[in-house]
Amino acid sequence: MTVREQCLSARDLGLQAEDEEVLDVLDLPQLYSKPSTKALLVTLDDITSHPPSWEVTPRNGTPLQRSGTATSARKRRRVRGEGIPAYLTSIIANPLAWIDDYDEKEQVWEAASQRLAERSGRTAMGDMTRSFTIPVGHTPEDRADVADPDDFVANTLELTIHEPALTSDNLGLKTWASSYLLAKRLSALLSTLPPLPADALILELGAGTGLVGMAAAAVFQRTVLLTDLPDIVPNLERNVSANAEAMFVYGGEASSGVLDWSDPGALISGPAQGAMPTSDPESLPLVLAADPIYSPDHPRLLVQAIEFYLERVATARVVVEMPVREAYGSERQDFRERMVGMGLCVFQEGEEVGYDDWADGKDEEELAEVRCWWSVWGWK
Repeated sequence: MTVREQCLSARDLGLQAEDEEVLDVLDLPQLYSKPSTKALLVTLDDITSHPPSWEVTPRNGTPLQRSGTATSARKRRRVRGEGIPAYLTSIIANPLAWIDDYDEKEQVWEAASQRLAERSGRTAMGDMTRSFTIPVGHTPEDRADVADPDDFVANTLELTIHEPALTSDNLGLKTWASSYLLAKRLSALLSTLPPLPADALILELGAGTGLVGMAAAAVFQRTVLLTDLPDIVPNLERNVSANAEAMFVYGGEASSGVLDWSDPGALISGPAQGAMPTSDPESLPLVLAADPIYSPDHPRLLVQAIEFYLERVATARVVVEMPVREAYGSERQDFRERMVGMGLCVFQEGEEVGYDDWADGKDEEELAEVRCWWSVWGWK
């Protein structure tokens, strides 16, 4: 299998409103006219480059979403991307001498710098928070102790995910396409997976930002233990805490812990967390993992962790989704062979297409199409 990637713009997908006015950079306030602080800040807000939603393809039946886009009382104007980097650079380099208040100048420079960073690729961007809408498959429970039950839409879970500034050695701080696809697939798998015991604990390996595990908590109405490496877990804990009420409304809960696959028995609670559900070896009926392989060592280590925790019963399942990256074809095959060698077999599998925002910064509307393989495993 080979991965097929292409760049699709909002225009390609027919997402631009026909009557929407699109401005040119020359229509923006020009510095020679000495625009006010307010005019500059409003303009810089208009050209904010939000992470593109992955829910954009007309081939699926879900409503179009703009994940990561904050609700605003004022509709932002659309501005063509050509010339914006030069416009932003001119603001950053300008002393803004006509603005008397230095704090106001700092606001303008900072906003312009942020807009420029947003156009310099994902690794140049700072922290971001975005929302993902996940189908749950059942209505919220009647919870008298939630803040406002009307805030929760039936059969739909909205998870707010914080992603810190990304570095190449901490790829778990980003939400990847396969995670979003698996989170959405869980409600469809609900009817085909064996029923879980009422007290079942679900384990997610390599949880990253926590999207899959938190979705599983709501979909399966169980407790999910989300695990990852020490550098990833603090942000994971933050997301679990931020979405605790949303999961609770649907009858689920989550906790987080540090788990190194090279030593699967050494599971410890996260630094900001107290009590954590205990998990004995070979005791868990469901193990989840999304995009878990990006090193030649990962198939061996991942299967080792699965073997350590998966319950030895006919109803136990492992659900995995990963991108079909051409560079990791041998690792995917290694994973398959090791799972089969452990005594597991594929009960269900398939491929689907998602979209990622790992763009090169040339066009913030570009979306990378990513083909992913999902699979459900159980004991032979």
